[in-house]
Amino acid sequence: MNILTPSRRSLLAAAGLAPFARPAAAQSWMPTRTVSIVVPFAPGGTTDVMARLIAQPMQRHFGQSVVVENVTGAGGNIGGGRVARAEPDGHTMLLAHIGVLSVNQHLYREMPFQTMRDFAPVGLLCTNPMLLMVSARAGIENLEALKARARSGRLRIATSGNGSTMHLAALQFLKSVGGRADLIPYRGGGQAIGDLLAGTVDMFLEQALGGTPHVRSGGVKAFAVTGPERITALPDVPTAAEAGLHGLDIQIWNAVMLPRATPQAVIAAHNAALSVALDDATVQNRFTTFAARIPQGEERAPGALAQVITRDSEQWGELLRAAGVGKDS
Repeated sequence: MNILTPSRRSLLAAAGLAPFARPAAAQSWMPTRTVSIVVPFAPGGTTDVMARLIAQPMQRHFGQSVVVENVTGAGGNIGGGRVARAEPDGHTMLLAHIGVLSVNQHLYREMPFQTMRDFAPVGLLCTNPMLLMVSARAGIENLEALKARARSGRLRIATSGNGSTMHLAALQFLKSVGGRADLIPYRGGGQAIGDLLAGTVDMFLEQALGGTPHVRSGGVKAFAVTGPERITALPDVPTAAEAGLHGLDIQIWNAVMLPRATPQAVIAAHNAALSVALDDATVQNRFTTFAARIPQGEERAPGALAQVITRDSEQWGELLRAAGVGKDS
């Protein structure tokens, strides 16, 4: 975690979010009816699967049913808006990722919420590294050859549309190597991977979860993984920093939020329930299969999540503006 500046500490304190405050061990609040986890994406995706995994230990902890509700549309904004307008009584929470909470505000002219104005951070769920993959048919044998191809402007990179995490990762890669490329949008990662395997595109940055099977099969080559450490599934693939790509640090994270006016005791109770879920053996085992890193210690605090949201909003907003992409372009 980056250290907060004094000004940002003051901002978070004024918002009632001490940067690294831990919730009290004994909680005075518990739900009195079913708790809904709103996932702003369709069933079956990574965020949805993660929500259903943590729902079970949270349900045991709360002694009330915890259900997942999929509310889709507008890149996650519809579901986010629903939770922002929900009663701040602890019975409706949002589980969303970096795109919804830090990026969308730079892409959409009309937003049904502003993250730090309309939500109370509860805690970080996990971070997922991204895998820099090159087609085995591209004739690019190593990272230096990839950099040369990018600097020549003859590189074709798959993305999943403006402002997507794949798009942000591609922009960050190009900035780090001083290159340019044709950025080719796809409806989703599955279609992009198909064209990467066929050699229609040369490169793709995708979540390690989605890319690992294709690296193992030999259809694509992995040159680096983002994040602070190598992943267990591909121990021979260096981190971006180890590979010399010091500007490539994007990671996808998921987090839990409540409506802004939720009382502090309720936020603390949800933070404690989330921590119980993250310590659950089944959750930990499944998250490992996603190549997901579970936060530890102070990283689990609401204020730590507030810092991540603010930092990434600033970073990706700047990158999108520099690329001429977004609501102000």
